Amino acid sequence: MELTIGKRIVQNRKRLGLTQDALAEKLGVTAQAVSKWENDQSCPDITMLPKLAEIFGTSTDALLGIKEDIPAKEATVVQDEQDADGFQFRNGNWEFKYDNSRKSSLMFAVSVLLIGALYLCSSIFVWDLSLWDIAWPSFLLVFGLFGLYPKFSFFRLGVALFGGYFLLSSLLNISALLDQGAIIAVALLIIGGTLLVDALRKPQKPRIQFTRTENHGNSAPQHDFYIKDDSFHFDAAFGDCDQQVNMPLLRNGMINTSFGDYEVDLSGVEALADQCRIEANTSFGDLTIWVPSKFQVRCASSAAFASVEVEGKPDSIPAGTIQLIANASFGQITVEYV
Repeated sequence: MELTIGKRIVQNRKRLGLTQDALAEKLGVTAQAVSKWENDQSCPDITMLPKLAEIFGTSTDALLGIKEDIPAKEATVVQDEQDADGFQFRNGNWEFKYDNSRKSSLMFAVSVLLIGALYLCSSIFVWDLSLWDIAWPSFLLVFGLFGLYPKFSFFRLGVALFGGYFLLSSLLNISALLDQGAIIAVALLIIGGTLLVDALRKPQKPRIQFTRTENHGNSAPQHDFYIKDDSFHFDAAFGDCDQQVNMPLLRNGMINTSFGDYEVDLSGVEALADQCRIEANTSFGDLTIWVPSKFQVRCASSAAFASVEVEGKPDSIPAGTIQLIANASFGQITVEYV
């Protein structure tokens, strides 16, 4: 069976160890566009073929299947000046580039440093504070601040304000200005208001893609994915990665993520079983589930200091329905139709 251009793109991308996000960034397109090419839902523009051939180290004829797909030269992934973190001077302008895969590790490190520094000050200056009084608001403050980049979130801003208030209250001993009931009311207003803004704000199109790399050979991140019959299971913690689910029929799915930004792409699912059910749980992180528009998602959510959002719409006559049970705490679950 002759391969389609989409399958050739998949083979070459995986041969180089590139994610869909990484390939999309090199081409200047969205990850959704790459996903649609690979699933033969659309074809790349003719102007993209020379760039694809250059990245893959092959020819446009080979990509089109005109001749045997043999690389014209040994393809290598070259890390250019744009792949470095920090400030870069390019085309006469200063640009800041940040590898999002390191965000969770940096967030944890900054949290520990902040807690350690404040607890040391507490010991030196004899502040009447326990480690717990410093730890939990410090972690909320850092967690909220780190969630403001690269994708701004009013929810994360609310969490940062919430943690910052209680941290200052402990350090400056000003908690007496508000009684416990007033503090809880203010916290609920902040969190509820930010969740409302997040739910009502209009998503920006096109989406801006940021560099994301999968973790290989790193002992800290923990990722586990397997398929059994018509079910899949994905567990991930302390890292960032994208996972594509390819299967002819989906009946059940389980997604558990924590401390990181994760994406689960269901565009490779061909059909849904009756009463298809997916349970998604996330804590202290963001989870995005990409669903092809030919399927409809019915979401039952439970959120504690978190939000669950649905962006886009399914086709008017969906080919199947996914029952999504979404549970989030101190994070965000987003369902996006593609």
